[in-house]
Amino acid sequence: MKKIFATILLFTFTSLFAQHAVIPGDTIFETKYIQPERYQMKWYIVQEGNKHEVARINTSIQPGKYKIAIVNDIDVNNAKTTWIDSTITLRSNLSPIRHYSDNLERAVKLKFGASVTGSYNDKIQKKEVKVNEEVAAGKYFDSNFFPYLVRLLPYKDGYTKEITTYDYHPAKKGIVIQKIMDVKSGTYRNKNGLNLVWIVTTMETIKGITSQVKYYIDKSDRKIFKQEIFDGQLNTLIERSE
Repeated sequence: MKKIFATILLFTFTSLFAQHAVIPGDTIFETKYIQPERYQMKWYIVQEGNKHEVARINTSIQPGKYKIAIVNDIDVNNAKTTWIDSTITLRSNLSPIRHYSDNLERAVKLKFGASVTGSYNDKIQKKEVKVNEEVAAGKYFDSNFFPYLVRLLPYKDGYTKEITTYDYHPAKKGIVIQKIMDVKSGTYRNKNGLNLVWIVTTMETIKGITSQVKYYIDKSDRKIFKQEIFDGQLNTLIERSE
């Protein structure tokens, strides 16, 4: 009897304190930080401590009454055309509506609803794949929205969280759990002085590749200053232009 009671107690304790993966509609997000923004980030490859600039990312965040649109125009060195990446979400619960991405390697069009539909055009292989996947609506965020989503969490030192996202790549697609591994207070210096920031360490899987990412996020207004990305082989730095 004591053994049965201990088992029930353990199950109850685990159920109460287990961390569920966040989905659209959860009320933890600090939506007061959703504001119109326009800014540029510089994209670097880091080798042996040296930075090599490869692109500029121009971001426009446009919150409307019902939707949030995030558009990235990416100016890549020696590229003849600008890369485009856009994500639209529902403002009320941050669930995905549409995603569009077009670069030298591929073009992706996704529409989210009762199922995920659209197309994936591999420009290298000259092959287009039609997308039609049944995924429970309202139970995930667009993985492309995740870098913005991390700016809206209620941080404190030692904070952790799991976020449910959907990611598409022909080799690997479906629900992916992105993880906030650690949060600590820190500083970031730019031309305006020393800024108090949250340093947010995540483990993210995008297009089948798992990377550790560190975000440097202003504590006062959740402005993003910097991302440090390591995918197991390559170190990448994305830093806000002064």
